[in-house]
Amino acid sequence: MILNAGTLVTMNDEREVRKEVHVVVENGEVVEVADGYESGEETVDARDEVVIPGLVNCHTHMYALPLRGAPLSASPESFYEALVDIWWEVDEAFTERDARLSALGSCAEMLAGGVTTFCDNYSGPNTLPGALDAVAEGVAATPIRGMITFETTARNSEAEALDGIEENRRFVREAEDEYDRVSGHYCLHTLFTNSEDVVEETVDHALADDRPVQIHLEEGLVDVHESIKEYGERPVPALDEMGFFDADVIAAHCVHSTEREIGILADNDVKVAHNPYSNVNNAVGIADVETMADHDLTIGIGDDGWDPDMFETMRSAAGIHKLKDNDPSGFDNAKALEWATIGSAAVLGMADRVGSIEPGKRADFVTLDLGPNPVRPGSAPYYVVSAASRADVTRTVVGGETVYTPEDGVRGVDEADMAAVGEASADLWERL
Repeated sequence: MILNAGTLVTMNDEREVRKEVHVVVENGEVVEVADGYESGEETVDARDEVVIPGLVNCHTHMYALPLRGAPLSASPESFYEALVDIWWEVDEAFTERDARLSALGSCAEMLAGGVTTFCDNYSGPNTLPGALDAVAEGVAATPIRGMITFETTARNSEAEALDGIEENRRFVREAEDEYDRVSGHYCLHTLFTNSEDVVEETVDHALADDRPVQIHLEEGLVDVHESIKEYGERPVPALDEMGFFDADVIAAHCVHSTEREIGILADNDVKVAHNPYSNVNNAVGIADVETMADHDLTIGIGDDGWDPDMFETMRSAAGIHKLKDNDPSGFDNAKALEWATIGSAAVLGMADRVGSIEPGKRADFVTLDLGPNPVRPGSAPYYVVSAASRADVTRTVVGGETVYTPEDGVRGVDEADMAAVGEASADLWERL
């Protein structure tokens, strides 16, 4: 495959933006990026478009898809009430059918919006065991790359938490090899919904299987308050004493992390999944990514299952950080694109494979039609963050294969599949 790009935003180490170039792909991998246009049997013509790396959503919940539009009566006045009155009710109501179809629908949406790699957390205790098989089947019905996990929680019982750990262990060791682009890892819902024994058990398995552990960390103040009540200190030092950071940790949110805690995260090379739109929507606050950056923490960006348009998630990041400092120049918009590509890839431990367009990387691209205005190299990343949307995606390419166009839709997904997704959502609403 040869891709001719009018403007190529590489996101390589130099953050190069190149004009009028072609990308040569062999066996799904970029082998050359060179000046000028070329022709060949398999040529993608993006000479009038902007080409960016496939977007990487480093924290999502695909099982949130059925909640859109649901006629819920709950009116939570705090983040904890939202968990108890909405999300934990949904968790209990989920079936394997829901797990499979919500994954399929979410993956189709992500590909249509330029996301080529994601990291998901699924929670449905009544679908154990076998929950991750259902999720993986939904993912594998599409050509996306995905990391999946079951969200371990002891909120009902420690036995249920151990079942969650076992589900992740079983998938990683026994089922993952059945899928080309799906892998498993470990996850703790939060510290306040688990015990020290569960934390240690999770770390032991993650280390044995050489997999990361994902955790929702200090998303809401309930996490902080319960940690002080139970352990006499905030979540980060409490987890540090438990040996949690012996594992490779992906910490989602970190909204209420103090500078001291951020220092501990940095000392342990913890990766941060920033979820700006979700944090605003849940009214929990704004993560101190500026201090995180000062400590050289690796930062990526996720939608937390809320927004199917990662361009809007990037724009949310730019907006809230400017607003926080009351400074229209207080945030570099290009940083949001970095988080959504090479940054998120680094969070997931995949920066050697995805997140940028350069030789040796997987050929994952998104082509964008940004309209009639000229695109200049110095402003291209800013243009993408400030003006692009999923509606501007003209094609999504995974491993050198075009897997989405507006005309043909997502490869492998048809109208009947999406109708089934909608029917499952309606059935779920009835059970709720």
